[in-house]
Amino acid sequence: MQPYPDDDRDLVTKCQKGDTAAFEELVRKYQQTVFNLTYHYIGYREEVEDVAQKIFTKIYFSLPKFDVGRPFFPWLYRIAINQCYDELRRIRRQKTHTFSELSADETYSIENLISQNETPVIPDEDRQEMRALLRKVLGQLPDQQRMAIVLRDLEDIPYSRIAEILKCSEQAARLKVFRARTRLKTLLEKTLRR
Repeated sequence: MQPYPDDDRDLVTKCQKGDTAAFEELVRKYQQTVFNLTYHYIGYREEVEDVAQKIFTKIYFSLPKFDVGRPFFPWLYRIAINQCYDELRRIRRQKTHTFSELSADETYSIENLISQNETPVIPDEDRQEMRALLRKVLGQLPDQQRMAIVLRDLEDIPYSRIAEILKCSEQAARLKVFRARTRLKTLLEKTLRR
């Protein structure tokens, strides 16, 4: 979970005055968070660095318009999510991946997702195949549901912050996560029965 540190306001104010060192500090502070979100959402390791770079570039050029009276973290996350949506659409347009094309060595930390959806225990030898399957099934969820489940189950973001990021009420955020989990479980069961 990422707090709303007071020093974000100071760093953002310095950035708005042209202090590049302050922006570098913001990048260092949130780089891993952005990388994790990007990887969990897009799922292609080779794309993460490029997408993260685009996210921080957008943040840099948008900072002059940022209202320092608002929390920085949800704003950063919203930019990151929007960029992930854009990149995912771009990737889908370029190529549709089939199950066999997904690399077995790509890891996707979804153990939380597996246990929360009551999926049967997976033997170690099948874990890589299951990760690829789950990545594929996760990609079939609508964008809002996919983002909700990534934020809650993979990034461990509290519902109150998910609501801010997705610009909805906390109850709506809980509902999105619930629906995403239910849909994911249904898709997994359907896929595993084939």
